[in-house]
Amino acid sequence: MRADPEEYVRVDTRRSRFPIVELLLALALIAGLVVFWYWTRENKPVETVVQVPPVTTSPAQPELPATPDIPKRAEVEAAAAAVAAPDATAVVGQDGALIEEPKPTDGAPLTPQQGDELLRQQLAASGARPILMKFLSDQQPLEVSAAQIDGLGHGIILRKYLPGSLQTEAFSVVVEDEAIYMSPVSFLRYDKFTDAIAALDSSVLVKTFHLLRPMYEQTYGYLGLDASDFDNAVIRTLDLVLATPEIGEPIALQPKAVVYIYADPALESLPPLQKQLLRMGPDNIRRIKQQAQTLRTGLLSH
Repeated sequence: MRADPEEYVRVDTRRSRFPIVELLLALALIAGLVVFWYWTRENKPVETVVQVPPVTTSPAQPELPATPDIPKRAEVEAAAAAVAAPDATAVVGQDGALIEEPKPTDGAPLTPQQGDELLRQQLAASGARPILMKFLSDQQPLEVSAAQIDGLGHGIILRKYLPGSLQTEAFSVVVEDEAIYMSPVSFLRYDKFTDAIAALDSSVLVKTFHLLRPMYEQTYGYLGLDASDFDNAVIRTLDLVLATPEIGEPIALQPKAVVYIYADPALESLPPLQKQLLRMGPDNIRRIKQQAQTLRTGLLSH
């Protein structure tokens, strides 16, 4: 098949009759290129530095509030360092004095197993009731409680580490004029737990903290956390408890899927720890706050 002549562009190869015109056009083109080069050289764009935010793989954690350091008590930590055998543990009594003096050793640090047993003994000496002791894991209670303290310091309750719940009765509500409120009957479910918290001897708890502080800081480090921040996490937890609002009037709720949430957005946005305390009722919150304040004062005293 032959190509259509219209598909070809005819090129005139004949020489121009006006060579002067071609020369002028060439000179104009050269002059234009020179002017363009000079202009771009004199007007070089200013380089700017653009700050690119770092790429993160997870949302940034909110900055934690500053908390005071818990001063160390050398005499208590020395007693802890002297304990090296399960039959030589130092148990603190209700009056804050050591019931069983630690036997002299070579200064070897406590093993994790010895620390776990010492924690159980100290909580029992502080008057912890069975309802509280059941929350102490049968295995690795130091590690589990250290993780819980880190979570609570962020306002989070690590429920997967809890062997049970604070209560067994069902949650109840009151409906008035199509409005839903938290029932005061639900508060009664937490009375025994609050009684157990209020019955703890805070002076023994303070001694226990200092006795186990080296072990806790070591465990905190094993969890990938800043060991020096352990005492601050304890204070942050107590501060969150103390900052929980005390609401006397009925608290409005609204259903969401199969659960209830707080109708007030301000309450619903509270950390899980504080929302749990609200479910315990104002009287229980007040008693728990009293214990938290006493413990905080004891820990920060020299």
